[in-house]
Amino acid sequence: MLQLIRIGLFTLLTSVVIMTAVQADSRYREGQHYLRLATPMPALEPAAAKHEVVELFWYGCSHCNDFDPYLEVWKAKTKADVNLVRVPAIFNPRWEQHARAFYALELIGELEKAHTLIFEAIHDQGRSLHNVGSMARFLGSHGIDEDKFREAFDSFAVETKINRAKQLIRDYKVTGVPAIIVDGTYKVTGSTAGGYPQLIGVIESLTND
Repeated sequence: MLQLIRIGLFTLLTSVVIMTAVQADSRYREGQHYLRLATPMPALEPAAAKHEVVELFWYGCSHCNDFDPYLEVWKAKTKADVNLVRVPAIFNPRWEQHARAFYALELIGELEKAHTLIFEAIHDQGRSLHNVGSMARFLGSHGIDEDKFREAFDSFAVETKINRAKQLIRDYKVTGVPAIIVDGTYKVTGSTAGGYPQLIGVIESLTND
């Protein structure tokens, strides 16, 4: 049932995102709907595309969960010259556990399969995926190799990405999530944009060239 509801929501949001994108160019202003970073930052994946959109999020954040379907719709229809990079925000040890899960899944090639499942488990099913054990058992129930996940969770490769994510939070001066950084220059949130459809509109506006 939850999956059917999410599919219906996905279809509805597709229409909302497309309508918002059409209106995007003239509606959004710097300093009002989005902010310019005091110090521009280099792209995280400079060779991937002309434009880079960085999403900072936390799996335990209800606002991130609400925004995720909008971003998924946008990602599915966005142009080839725009690259989405997700970065798990880390403000405390609990958030770091989820960030490690994200990067471990990325390392073993299971992130695309598991990303939405984790949001659903926490926010729709009330699961407490607060450590490697609970997360591994949940992922194992969805066919993801628990041993590989556990091994990656505390690996040097994941540790390196955790340290980078912590530094990015400081560099972007992000104090809450979800937050979007466009081309290392502009920061936008649901609050500054005026809502999640408008946030997508700002992204479209800033990458529409």
